[in-house]
Order: sequence, then C-alpha cells, then structure tokens
Amino acid sequence: MTRSRKLIPGIFFLLTLLAACVNRDKATSDPAPIFMPELIIYCENGVVAPIYEISQYFEARYRCKVTIQNGNVRNITSLISLSNNGDLFIPDTNYGFSLLREKQPEIINDSLYIGTNQLVFIIPKGNPERFDGLLESMSQKKFAIIIANPETSSLGNKTKEILKSRDLYANVINNIMTLSVDSRGIIRSINGGEATLAIDWISSYYYNSNHERVDTMHFAPPVPESDIYASVLSTSKNPGLAQTFLAVLSSPHAVEIFKAHGIEKKRTGLIITSLSSKWNERISDH
Repeated sequence: MTRSRKLIPGIFFLLTLLAACVNRDKATSDPAPIFMPELIIYCENGVVAPIYEISQYFEARYRCKVTIQNGNVRNITSLISLSNNGDLFIPDTNYGFSLLREKQPEIINDSLYIGTNQLVFIIPKGNPERFDGLLESMSQKKFAIIIANPETSSLGNKTKEILKSRDLYANVINNIMTLSVDSRGIIRSINGGEATLAIDWISSYYYNSNHERVDTMHFAPPVPESDIYASVLSTSKNPGLAQTFLAVLSSPHAVEIFKAHGIEKKRTGLIITSLSSKWNERISDH
C-alpha cells in the first residue's frame, strides 16, 4: 500500500505533463483565423431570391461574407441613409434610386442593368372568379383586390403608374380590400382567401413554391415591365469587391439564375456612372 501511494503523485505529474503537451501541440496546429471581407447588399423583395442564390455562389468563390438586408424600398432607403453604411443597392425599379437620391444625392456610384421583371395578375388556383385578364375589370365589385402600397414599395409605385395611365387608379382604389406594404403580402393574401385578384412581379410567383399556391394571368400587350439595376454605393468599405459582385451579376451563371426567377436579360449589361448627366435619362427610357 505504501509503494502504491508513492506512485500516485508520479502518475499524476506525468498525466498533467502529457495534457500540457497535447494542448500546446493543438495550439500550435490550429490555423490563425482568416479575415473575410463583408459585402452588405440592400435588396428589395422582388429580386431578393436570385440575389441570395448568387450571393451564396459569390461567397464560396471569393471567400467573403455577403449580408443581405431586404424589405420594402421605403424602409431600405431609410436604413441606408441612417446607417451611412453598405456596398450595393438593388431596388425592384428605378423608383428606389429616386428615393435614395432624395436623401443622399451623391451616394449612387456605378450601376449595372441586370434584367427585366414584368407585372402579372395573381389569381387563386383555377380562377374561380373567372377574371378575364383585362385591367379595366379590376373595377368590378365582385373582385376582392389587393395591391402594393405606392408609398412604400416599387411594386406599388409601378402598379399605380399602370392604373393611372389607363385612368383606372381611383376606381381600383375604391375597390381594394387592403394595401400591402410590399410584394410579400400579396400572394399570401390570395392563397389565404383574403383577396381574389392582385398585381405582382412575375419573380414573386417563382419565389419558393408560390407557383403551387396561386395562378397568374399575363397582361395583354404591351406587358408592363421594369428594368432592374444594381448599384455600388459610395459608402462601400470594399469597393473593389463590390465592383466584382456587380460584374458577376452580369455573368452567364447569374443570367441563368435570374431567368429561373422570371427575370430576363433583354439589354446589355452596360455599367452606367450615376454622376453622368445621362443617368436619369437612361434609366427612364425603358
């Protein structure tokens, strides 16, 4: 017994020494943390799904982190202005650029056309109300209508523009059930039976499994559509990486992703400098 007791402190010392060696080896073998640059992208809901998919590809290829802030354009532009931080801005239409320039006239740098989205009618599966696809029919009282709020979203602003061009806006406003702050609430309301007719982006129909929940009906020609631009912000902390992301948005890989979400490239991906005197003219031409 006496000899066993004398061995215990020795064994304990050896175990402690071994543990220290293991910990030291682990410390020296662990790689140093790798700094990963971050891109902050402000993105409106109509285009967020393909941007998220492209961002995952970009993160893996360029070893960086992409953070996406999405929502309705009124909230996004306010967030950009208040934070004075961020790398790229991608609204659903050029209405977002107008709002942002009102707050910070010099914040928008290079901009790139990435695709064209179009408006469609959203109806319940099977078209139980027998909507005929005519814009004028939105004035009929039998339809429970929901549209996006023109004060908060690019979709709402575009919808108002289309209805006013046909002198229908006042009649439709008198016939709506509610205004949605952005595109997210529209399909949810049609699918939930709260409304029976809406106007939304075709990209919303392709988002997740929305195509399984509702049906669409296309406008009669000319189909209302809107070009989508992505812009680098002057607040970017990684302007080189932001420019690379801009270039990737015009790559064949990105073009296919946009197309799968209903956004098709109909023009060149020319980069336009926002400070050019032709900027406002160029984005309003389409």
